[in-house]
Amino acid sequence: MNNRDNLVSVLASIYQWRKAIRNMMIVTLLGSIAATLLLDNYYKATTIFYAASPELSNPELIFGYTSQVTQYFGSDRDLDRIAEIANSSEIIDYMVKRFNLYDHYDIDSTTQKGKYKIRERFMGLYTAQKNKNDAIELSVEDTDPKMAAEMANAARDKINDIGQRLIKNSQATLLLTFDENMNRKKRELIQLGDSLRDLQAFYGIYNAGTQGEQIASQLSTAESEIIHGKARLEVLENNPLIPQDTIQYIKADLRAYEMERRQLMSKDLNSDNLTLKQYNEGLPKISVLADLHYQARKQLSFDQERYNQIKAAYNTNIPAVQLLEAADVPLIKSRPKRTMLILAAMVAALFFSIIGVLIFDSYRDFDWSEITKKP
Repeated sequence: MNNRDNLVSVLASIYQWRKAIRNMMIVTLLGSIAATLLLDNYYKATTIFYAASPELSNPELIFGYTSQVTQYFGSDRDLDRIAEIANSSEIIDYMVKRFNLYDHYDIDSTTQKGKYKIRERFMGLYTAQKNKNDAIELSVEDTDPKMAAEMANAARDKINDIGQRLIKNSQATLLLTFDENMNRKKRELIQLGDSLRDLQAFYGIYNAGTQGEQIASQLSTAESEIIHGKARLEVLENNPLIPQDTIQYIKADLRAYEMERRQLMSKDLNSDNLTLKQYNEGLPKISVLADLHYQARKQLSFDQERYNQIKAAYNTNIPAVQLLEAADVPLIKSRPKRTMLILAAMVAALFFSIIGVLIFDSYRDFDWSEITKKP
């Protein structure tokens, strides 16, 4: 019965104060209507895009030097990187400067807290986060629907520029390293070439294979002719029927071949003609230098080709984001939801009116002066 009596007393109090509650509800209704009508309409523009795979800037993929399957969309780490860029200070500062937001939001840029206020205001109207489909959903709210769309698309384009810049900075560093390395190798190649030419001039060896065959052929021919000449001279020299001119010719021919053999077998490294000793001593040194020179030219050619590929990738406009949906000019406002605000104000007014009535009715007979009385 106590609970029933309490409930009846509550209803009785509410009924007794029904006109006051009604008046409060009317005042709240009129006040909330007036307040919501003073609120600006905001329009939300949204653009959706995916992170592009950084591997698209890989020269091997661009020129088809790998069998790796091309991934056009980035991984979760790439998506996180794009999300970090989207919420970075660089994006905020760019948007503030690009759209002159200090004037647009009526914030004084000369005050000490001006920069903090403009960032706080912009971030309250700007969101960039992953959605359930693992795409970046970027939204901008503004009282001007056209400006909201322009800001959303401009922010996305700037995110793409920053993402490209990060990749191109890495490529630029790699290009600089290749350039310095190739310059060093070019200097080494020149030194090797000079050393090779000096050795070739000193030993007289310019074509090792051909000159080696020539020396072997000359020496073999000289040996053969010497043996042949000695045999002819031995048979014909004591024959009175053979003219002396013929004998002298055979001796002269024999001496010529013997001189040629001595020259080819000479141990003098300063000889004007290539000797067997010069060839045998110079060939290993020249071969080593020639091989080093060839390997250096081959490596330099490979580095130059690699450099050209990286430079081509650097100069290619490869996007950092894959656009799914551009921001269009919104046709309907996103907020305020005036009906919901009015209903919420009415519910709150009703609740607090009832609470106030019950409290007032419960303590109506209480002597408040007792609180101030001294003991």
